[in-house]
Amino acid sequence: MKTGKNLIAGLLFLLSNSLFSVEPSRGCTHKYSFWFDWSANISAGFTSYYGDLSQYDIGYFNKLMYESKPAVAFKLTKQLMKNRFGVSGQLLFGGFKSNYKPEHVFETNIFEYNIQANVNIMNLINPYDNPDFGITAFVGAGQFLFGNSVYSYNDGLELKSTGGSRVPEFVYFFGAGFYQRISDSFDFTIDLSIRQAQNDNLDSYIAHGDFDYYSFISVGVTFKMDNLRTPFNRFKECPAYERVHPPLKRDEDILTF
Repeated sequence: MKTGKNLIAGLLFLLSNSLFSVEPSRGCTHKYSFWFDWSANISAGFTSYYGDLSQYDIGYFNKLMYESKPAVAFKLTKQLMKNRFGVSGQLLFGGFKSNYKPEHVFETNIFEYNIQANVNIMNLINPYDNPDFGITAFVGAGQFLFGNSVYSYNDGLELKSTGGSRVPEFVYFFGAGFYQRISDSFDFTIDLSIRQAQNDNLDSYIAHGDFDYYSFISVGVTFKMDNLRTPFNRFKECPAYERVHPPLKRDEDILTF
């Protein structure tokens, strides 16, 4: 738990120092970097169960069929250091299920909010290439609320019991993603992450003292914004690429004496 708190504190420190930094205007009419280089991503996919009652950790088709539920997520990202790094906040709605035993069939719903730090591997290797595709890696921490329903049988009668969290629980995760540029404003994305919940009761079945895990795999679309205040206007006087890569001066632009 102490390690998790230190991770969250470190991410918050990075966020506060990055978002409120001031950079030169680089020939643009706007001075403060807080408003520049934001993106919003909406994605849909599946959250899948990994825990004490998991049966299909190898066969992923069965995992999607019997131990997963649909999920959607919204993520807002601030790009940093010429799009090499980023800090994001995300909301995730999902869940999972299992039919491990006839007397212990369960379904769980999850609402998660988190903060994450990511690195663009392609831009880190060559920040001046600006490729149309790339790979990202990310790590994060957050909290989640969950509720579950357990179905059991007694003398042929189906019984249902419910449970869940009374307070938000902590979750830590890491993952990777792929993006393909569709246009100057939109990217297509694929992401996969593995999450460790600091709770062993997501399946309403406590055993071995181990925390439960769940994954999130999704496809989505990212909308890139030059300015968070005017997200649907592309700046003519200061395009995003020129702010990241200022044009070289020509010989005739240099005054000599």
